[in-house]
Amino acid sequence: MKVNRLILVAAAIALIGGLAVKPAIAYFTDTATVSKTIPITLGDVELPEMDDDVNHMIKTIAISNTGDYDIFVRAKALYPDTCMITKQTSTNWSDLDGGYYYYSEILKPGEKTEDLNLKIDFDGSTSDFNVIIIQEATKVLYDEEGNAYADWTNAISNEDQVQPVEVIEQMR
Repeated sequence: MKVNRLILVAAAIALIGGLAVKPAIAYFTDTATVSKTIPITLGDVELPEMDDDVNHMIKTIAISNTGDYDIFVRAKALYPDTCMITKQTSTNWSDLDGGYYYYSEILKPGEKTEDLNLKIDFDGSTSDFNVIIIQEATKVLYDEEGNAYADWTNAISNEDQVQPVEVIEQMR
């Protein structure tokens, strides 16, 4: 009697286990394919607008924040070896490391930097040259004390849009 009951319980467990395996396998191996795409916008993938003008061998640069976030901006001049670039008086622009000119103020959406004036001197060996401006922007970040800082490793740049690589390598 006890053996029959034990066999009956074992058979019931085997039957229930056997019935549960197929749905469990279907659940864990099911896949789905999506055929439509949804655009995702982070709001900071667009570069700020840059005004760039040359008058009497002085290149004037101003950058506008057209995005949705507060940003820090910097600019770099690429030029041939026959030229020399010197920064003219600009209150909020400073010439720091790596040849970049950093704007010291936080640029809020809709605001524009003061003009960065770069004087171009050249030796006259050629009249055909170009001074290219690379601009970069990064979101304003804050530390634990609430102090604003820039993380230039996450900056967006127009460097890949300005000139072919061969021309940039020939310039300083």
